[in-house]
Amino acid sequence: MTVGEEEELPPSKLGTKEHWDGQYSRENAVYDDVGDEGEVWFGESSVTKMRKWATEHLPPSKELIRVLECGSGNGTLLLSFLTSPETSGPQPFHLTGIDYSEGSTRLSRSIEANRRDTLRADAEENDEVVNPAKVEWRTGDLLADDMEEQWDLVLDKGTFDALCLSQEVVAERGGRLPSVVYPEQVAKLVKTGGSFLITSCNFTEEEIKRRWTKEGLGFDSSVPHKSYTFGGKVGTVVCTVAFKKCGGTKTDAAIADSAGKVIARAQGGNGNMAEVCQVVRFKISIADGPRWEHK
Repeated sequence: MTVGEEEELPPSKLGTKEHWDGQYSRENAVYDDVGDEGEVWFGESSVTKMRKWATEHLPPSKELIRVLECGSGNGTLLLSFLTSPETSGPQPFHLTGIDYSEGSTRLSRSIEANRRDTLRADAEENDEVVNPAKVEWRTGDLLADDMEEQWDLVLDKGTFDALCLSQEVVAERGGRLPSVVYPEQVAKLVKTGGSFLITSCNFTEEEIKRRWTKEGLGFDSSVPHKSYTFGGKVGTVVCTVAFKKCGGTKTDAAIADSAGKVIARAQGGNGNMAEVCQVVRFKISIADGPRWEHK
C-alpha cells in the first residue's frame, strides 16, 4: 500500500449484486406473505439518530427539500422523513431512494404504500406531524451512471460498507474499485451548501473522514452512539458522520482545515474558490481583504 492509499476490506458476498438480488427476492416474498418489512441495517436506533440529525440541521424551507438515500434497501430510513416531530413542524420533502437491485425498489414501494395508509394516525400517536412529501424509488447504478442532479441532503446507511466488500472493478470509471469510485460519485450528488450523512460499521470515524474529505466535503459533525471499552481503548459498533459540501464564488468561500473541518467562511475575496474543502492550511489577511494560501 502506497502513501495516500486506504487499506481495502477483504471481499465478501455482501459486496455482490447477486447477493442483494437474492436477499430482496426473499424479503419481497416474506412481505407479500406476512407483511414483515425485513431487516433494518444497524437497527432502528441508527435510523432515529440520522433522522434526528436531519431535523436539527436542515434549515426551514418553503421549497421542497431534496433528500437522496444511496442504496435505499427496504426504504426504512428514507420513509422516516414522511413525518417530523410536532415541535419542529412539517417540512416539505422530495425524497428519492436509489438501489441497484430491482427487488429493493419493489419492496420499498410496497412498504411506502402500506405506511401511508396509517401515516396520520401513527404520527399523532408518536407526537409527530405528517410532512408534505413526494417519494420516488429508482433502480440504478451509482457507480457507473452519470446523474445530472444534486440534492440538499444525501444519506448512506451501510451502502459504502457493502460496496467496499466488492473487488469487482468499475469499467466505466477506469477499472477502479467501488471503494474508490463511490465517494467520488456521491460527492457530486451533494449540492454546494448541502450535506452528506453516513453511518458505517466497517470504518472508524477518522477513516470515514479521510475517505470523504478527499472529495471536497468538509467534516461537519458526528452523531454519538453507545460506546464500549476494550484494552484501554474506547470504540463504537457504528459511527455516523456528517459532512458539508464546501464551495463558493469569489464573494463567498468556505475554508477547511487538514481534517476537512469547515473552520471559516469569508466574503469579498477576489479568487475563484469553487472547491476549497481541500485547503491544507490557510491565512486570512484582514488588512488586504480575504485571501487564501495553499501550503
